[in-house]
This record gives sequence, C-alpha cells and structure tokens, in this order.
Amino acid sequence: MALAMALLASLATATAEQAPAKAAARPGPAAARPAATDARLRGPIKITAERAELEHREYALYRGSVRLVSQDMVLTGDRLELRQPGRGQYEARLTGKPARFDHAGDARGPPVSASAAQIVYDTRTATVDLTGGVQLAHGTDQLSSGQVRYNLAARRISASGSGDSQVHITITPPPENAGEKPQNAAPPPRKTPPRR
Repeated sequence: MALAMALLASLATATAEQAPAKAAARPGPAAARPAATDARLRGPIKITAERAELEHREYALYRGSVRLVSQDMVLTGDRLELRQPGRGQYEARLTGKPARFDHAGDARGPPVSASAAQIVYDTRTATVDLTGGVQLAHGTDQLSSGQVRYNLAARRISASGSGDSQVHITITPPPENAGEKPQNAAPPPRKTPPRR
C-alpha cells in the first residue's frame, strides 16, 4: 500500500515535473536532491545495431535493431542517437515501434519496464522521458499515458495525458501472507458468554 500511495503522490506532482530540467539545480542541501552522477551508466556499455555512424566520442547514430546494455539498464529500439556532452555524461534519444526501456530493481524499488514511441535518457538530469503511447510497469503496477518522466535517482514516476487522453493506473496490492497478521487489522471480536 505504501508503494501505491507513493506512486499516486508522484503522479499528483506531474505538472510540477514538467518544469525545465534546470529546476533540479536549485540551491539547497545536497541530501534534498539526488545527484545526477547516480544516473550514470554503470559497468561497460555495450551497443549493438545493424549500422553505426561515429563522430569522435561526442556523437553516434545507431540504426536497425539497436540494443544498449549497461549493468542495470537496457534500451532497445530502431534508432539511437547518443551524445556525450560531458565527460562520463550521456544523452540517449531512442525511437522505435515501440522503443523499450528496462531498469533493474534494487533495494530502493522494484524493476521498471516501459515502452513508448520515443525515449530520452539523460544522465545529467537523472531522467528518462517517454512520449507517445507509453506503457509502463513498476513492479506489478501498470501505467499507461501520453508522457512519463522517470527520475532514476529518486525512482519517481510522473505522468500526464496528452490531448484528450488521461493517465491510467492499475495498482496491484501485495498478497497478504497467510501466516502473518496484518499490522493494521482490527482485533477479532471478543466472544462473550451468553447471559442467563
């Protein structure tokens, strides 16, 4: 239920999340905002495609059955533009029918898998922006929308409809363990002996 409340709370802030990326650079304690370095690709980055065009180390274009794999993330699609604006930082713009994004789960949250017409992953802002027929799975919960922003460092999902469409969410509560008593359960009623 905490997951459901966190997901709904993050969706309620969808309008605020549409602000420009520079809003993340507001002054304040470092603990109050996740560092963009948390979103850097970890481990070796392996890219496969049918064709590739490379321009120094700053720009690359991959076409045809593209697959980018890192330690905790997989991106697949038809076309990938990869820019390296700063040392160790990347911006990946992926398109496909559909393009796919998979982020491994960890102690902070369950895995996230999504598909969309376009996916933009930016390590500088620690965000993945998905547009066009977005379908997203957050663990067992499902979301469909026109646009979604996923903050990797905070593992926060913000969604908004596009045009006349709305955000659709299906939250699947975790199963209750048969052997454990739910924490918020009311005590069983007392059995009182019948009056004579």
